Amino acid sequence: MEAKSVSFRANTDIGQNFLVDAAVLDRIIAAADPQPGEILLEIGAGNGVLTKRLLSRSPARLYAVEMDRRLAPFLHPLEKNPSFVLLWGDVLGMHLAEQLQPCPGRLVANLPYHITTPLLWKLLEELVPVGLRKMTLMVQKEAANRLAWGRPGKSRSPLGITLQKMGRVECLFDVPPSAFRPAPKVNSTVVSILVQHRFDLALDAHWRELLQRAFDQRRKTLLNNLKNWLSIRGIDGESLLKELALNEKVRAEELSLEDWDRLRETIAEKEKGRS
Repeated sequence: MEAKSVSFRANTDIGQNFLVDAAVLDRIIAAADPQPGEILLEIGAGNGVLTKRLLSRSPARLYAVEMDRRLAPFLHPLEKNPSFVLLWGDVLGMHLAEQLQPCPGRLVANLPYHITTPLLWKLLEELVPVGLRKMTLMVQKEAANRLAWGRPGKSRSPLGITLQKMGRVECLFDVPPSAFRPAPKVNSTVVSILVQHRFDLALDAHWRELLQRAFDQRRKTLLNNLKNWLSIRGIDGESLLKELALNEKVRAEELSLEDWDRLRETIAEKEKGRS
């Protein structure tokens, strides 16, 4: 931690593992490449080491969210910069689109790992529709692999599929536990997410429910997971898979991105035809 005059004990229960490796911090900034005049967002500002680097890029505004007020001695001095807006609280409980106006176009953050999945869904629902387009995030390596996994396999996830339908996800570089204090028990990866289209996809209740049902029990086949849900909609699961040329024993994790689009569109057409 840079402010050595302040004594602070990290609370690992809320994901406080502070990045102390200056070279890694510089690589994150280089990967994010924030431009002067942009509106930026940082979640989990912590002791402000990444925050300072972001402010050095002359943003029009930098929103920083932090829930632990014990970190005020590190962050309050940064408020001398008129571009800096500090928000205290749990990001999962915030109304982001209301509180962040104008909307940030770029997010750069070392995320608390235990909230990665719910937070990304929240960002896709609340900020992407109104302007968030680029994210450079430090996450747990296992989570990074699930987000960026671009082919059928066990690392497939509803969130990863949705992100890939909306744009591009790329694992940039790994970060060892030694780069943090205290050191976490897992490896980390910096991920780049570029949102390019279908900005409202995460708000599509039909899409979300289809994914949730399909992945409900991973060991089961896609047909077994969807059969009752489809039946309620007057759709025969076996006939649907035959129409789509999908094997009855296929699992959700084995579908391609194109398969997911065909599945969604065909179900929607059949429902529309019944109405």
